[in-house]
Formats: sequence, structure tokens, C-alpha cells
Amino acid sequence: MQESKIPLGVSACLLGFPVRYDGQDKRIPWISDGLSQTFDVIAVCPETQAGLGVPRPPMRLEGECHSPQLITIATRQDVTSRMAAFCTSELSRLVLMQPCGFIFKSRSPSCGVDGVPIFNPQSTEPQTGSGLFASAFCQAFPLAVVVEESYLLADVIHRHHFIERMFVAHRWQRFHQEDGGGAGLMAFHARHKFQIMFHDREAMRNLGRLAANAGKPGCVADYGQGLMRALAKPATVALAVDCMMHLFGFFKKELTSRQKKTFFQLLEGYRHGERPRRDPMAWLQNQAQHDEKSYLLQQWFLFPDPCEVAAHAHIPL
Repeated sequence: MQESKIPLGVSACLLGFPVRYDGQDKRIPWISDGLSQTFDVIAVCPETQAGLGVPRPPMRLEGECHSPQLITIATRQDVTSRMAAFCTSELSRLVLMQPCGFIFKSRSPSCGVDGVPIFNPQSTEPQTGSGLFASAFCQAFPLAVVVEESYLLADVIHRHHFIERMFVAHRWQRFHQEDGGGAGLMAFHARHKFQIMFHDREAMRNLGRLAANAGKPGCVADYGQGLMRALAKPATVALAVDCMMHLFGFFKKELTSRQKKTFFQLLEGYRHGERPRRDPMAWLQNQAQHDEKSYLLQQWFLFPDPCEVAAHAHIPL
């Protein structure tokens, strides 16, 4: 069970702080109020904390995509070095907090993760890239769950996916800090096997091979990168059905025809969009508890952290 709140960075304007260039905010209640019940929210506004003031002249990225400058549009002041200095100091502070993720303000020249316009009069094609602080954060925390608020607002499925990834990232961070050894990695993979399969079946097999060879140099680091890359892939109904069929395989020899029929009715209802996934999942949970299947009782996919369950329950539709 989760012992403390998971550190999560958030662009300050999304939390309701009036720090935008025009002195306004972009508060999103679910982020500012709902997520704080589960996560230790760390507010960051790069432009304000870099000393650029509120209100301040509008700015944009200019130049080459790989190394853009941050320029005030009206006065043509180059504030790139001030932002770079802030990034260095802020990342040093965040290293002590070890955030497992960050929700950035989209299209911001400091916070946008991608798709931020970059003005370049020498180019005939529109150019886009990352905000300066978002880019620096991603380099400093390559395994962190990084999203923009626009992604979370686009679909409730994205919000559930974000919560799931944050809890996996936190468990990986704790494993790396407290254990990090070969035997521990095998146990970590065993508990996450079906959760990984839920997103990428091939990755589940590849990560299993890495876990089995955890004593070799680089295997643990490669596992962490592969884990978060696999979890970043969106799950599908087909993958969920495949996953639940594998779980069902642990019981099928012990079940009556009637029990099997009940499960398959629930599974087919989910496959065809007539039932929520929680219905066949609840059947599997009940059966695992009834039969005392210790391996399944340890599966995060089947029995998630109670704090994660609560976080999912409070996600707005």
C-alpha cells in the first residue's frame, strides 16, 4: 500500500496561480483539487520563477528547432540565458523531490512538451518543438510520466492511463532506491507481468528476459526504460481481453461449465462494448481470492493499490 503521496510537478497556472503573461491562470479543478488528494503536487512556473514578471511581454521561441531562443515579441529581448539559469537551479531542486511525473501547460514556450511553435524566417515550413523547461525536465527525468493538460482533457481514458503510469513509475522509483538487485527485479516483474501485457505483450516477454538476466551490466537500467516505454502505449480492448484470458487460464481446470459460461458472457459483453471492463475483472478478482491463488493476488493489474483505485474513482468523466 502506498505510504506517502507521489511527487508530481504541475505547471503553476494549471493549479490556479495567476502567473501567465497576462496575469491570469488556466486552472483545471481536477488537477488543482482532485490530484492533490493522491499526489504531492509541486507547482512550477518557469517564466515567473526566472524573474520575468507578471504581467510580462508575450514571448515565443525563435531559431532552430534543436536550440531555439526565447524572445519577447514586441521588445526583441533575448531571455534564453535567464531561462537556462532557472532550469539548472530548478532541476537541482527537483532532484531532491524526485517527481514521478509532470503535467505541463501545452504550447507554452517554456512548458509545452511538443507542438510549440518555433518562429524561423529562414524556414519555409512551420516548425515546432518543446518548451525550454519541459525539454530540460525530460532530459533530467527520462523515466518520468510527462503529459500536457490538453492530453488529459481530451479523453477520460487518457486520465486513467496517466494515473496508472504514475503508480508504476513510483513503484519503479522505490524499487530502484530500496533494492535495484537481480532477485528483486524478478519479483518486481512478476507482480507487473499482466499490467505490462495489458499495454504491450511483446514488451512483457522482452522485459521478462531482462529481469532473468538482471545481474548483467545495464539490464536493470534497460528494464526501467523498457517498462516506462511499454506503459506509455495505450491499452486496447483486444489487449485487455487477451490479458484476462491468460488470467482465466489459472482457473479453467477447476471451474464448472456454469462458472466458465458466466465468465465468458462477461468477457464477451466487454469485448462488444456492452459491459465495462470492471465486470469480468471483478469475476477474476473474486475467483483469485476464493481459490487463494497467491501469484494472482500479487498482481497489480488485478489488485491495484487502494490509493490508485481511489484516484481512478475521482477522475471526472
